[in-house]
Amino acid sequence: MSKQIEKIREKLQCIQDELETLAEKKQDYYDNRSEAWQESDKASEMEDEISAYEDAASSVRDAIGYLEDYV
Repeated sequence: MSKQIEKIREKLQCIQDELETLAEKKQDYYDNRSEAWQESDKASEMEDEISAYEDAASSVRDAIGYLEDYV
């Protein structure tokens, strides 16, 4: 793997880690709220946000895999 591609892979890994950390923090916040709050519109928005972070992290993971497998 070229040095340039390795640098890109490292940056992508950092982005993936950050997205996963954000999702975990949001999920912890959600889990520690009351049941009444978890049934609110705000909670629903947060669930969507958590899913978006998880989906983005998965996409970045796929990109890293592509670089490792094919480049």
